[in-house]
Amino acid sequence: MPTALLVSCAMYRYGTARMPAALKAAGFRVFVICPKDSLLEFCDQIDGRHCFSPELAADDLTVIAARAAAQFRADIVIGCEESAVRVLGLAGRLQERVKADSADARNLRFVQAWCSDDPWEEKRSRCVDMAAAAGVRTPRQVAVDPHRTAAADLAALGEPLLLKYDGSSAGRGVLFASSAGQALAMAASRSEEYPGRQAVAQEFVRGRAASVSFCALGGKMLEGFAYTVLRHEPAPFGPASVIELTPHPGLIDMAHRMVEVTGYSGFGGIDAILPDDGSPPVFLEFNARPTQTTHLGKLAGSDLCQAMACALAGAPYDAVLGRTSGRQVALFPSEWARDPNSPYLTSAHHDVPWTERRLTAAILTVTPQLHGTRAVTPAAVQATAHP
Repeated sequence: MPTALLVSCAMYRYGTARMPAALKAAGFRVFVICPKDSLLEFCDQIDGRHCFSPELAADDLTVIAARAAAQFRADIVIGCEESAVRVLGLAGRLQERVKADSADARNLRFVQAWCSDDPWEEKRSRCVDMAAAAGVRTPRQVAVDPHRTAAADLAALGEPLLLKYDGSSAGRGVLFASSAGQALAMAASRSEEYPGRQAVAQEFVRGRAASVSFCALGGKMLEGFAYTVLRHEPAPFGPASVIELTPHPGLIDMAHRMVEVTGYSGFGGIDAILPDDGSPPVFLEFNARPTQTTHLGKLAGSDLCQAMACALAGAPYDAVLGRTSGRQVALFPSEWARDPNSPYLTSAHHDVPWTERRLTAAILTVTPQLHGTRAVTPAAVQATAHP
């Protein structure tokens, strides 16, 4: 039975809270390090957890994770969000402070093997450049310096265009500009909002958002499934709230190539655009951590957690690679928060974790506070249940 150690730095990341049950169903022992009072505290499918206070220093959290990995004999360490991946990425630097043959050094090296000290999401623009160099189709982009870049430098991108900041996620740091001049004005006015972050102006490709969720080991993709995005929360660049599973060989091939380019190990995802003109997909982002749909692998017929369990145990596994077609999924609680009267809450599979009552109750309690009046009452959600 393989063992997973999940490390989270987020209070209310819904996808993170769904990971323990998915891992447990695949045969993992599951241990968790998470903030006090976070959603992970309400998960029932956990063998043990350590909850830390907000005052804990990042270096200390990394050491705690490394020691926990050794204590529980973890086979995999999973940084659940961008912030957790950044913290675990400190393992390489922290090794310089301890003796090379010490237990702490060995433990930190194990964490470093799963969580790079050069997080991809911190340098999204570089990842796009790497993808292009590997022959993956990408949007044209130009690095922006508010003090030096001129509108003429962005002319080849066309209009409209996007302004994107490295180190951003969930649609934050992605801005729509109708012209090159507006993009430069945005960059100048937001330099204090994104200090030290590289901004790029990027070609705007008209089409439908799509993604692949996958698992990988040693730069080899083990399993994955593709989907298109039907609704975003928030629109237009936020995370998906309704998806449609789709067998798309071009997207799966893109994910394969990006896993190889990055040499990635773990759970992850890519984001892309399916152009309106029917041309091949365009790569946008590489997510080096579980996405909000990782736990849906079994529903999609491509069980990511099962594939990883088999790989770690050296057991055979026949990859399906996302051949499920046409099934629509309303992600909970995103679609509920986006539109309490959404038809997808009843027409699609509504992904409510009804088997984890404490977790469901916690999400129902916190979501109205996070999303304001758009959220509905728990009774209204229960009316849309798909037990």
